[in-house]
Amino acid sequence: MGIAEVLTIVFVVLKLTNVITWSWWLVLLPAILSFSLYAIIGLVKLGMVLIAVVAVKRREKKAEL
Repeated sequence: MGIAEVLTIVFVVLKLTNVITWSWWLVLLPAILSFSLYAIIGLVKLGMVLIAVVAVKRREKKAEL
């Protein structure tokens, strides 16, 4: 578990025990940010793979000519 997951669990427990009165989006913000970062990294990786596939296909096409 990373720091974002630990913070989310701590904030949820504090919210449910009425120690903090934050809104739920603030309580879940570490998880939201963590998920967003992972999604961005995944999309960048996917884009890199697609670019590599296109480059390999272009090379194969050039080699045939």
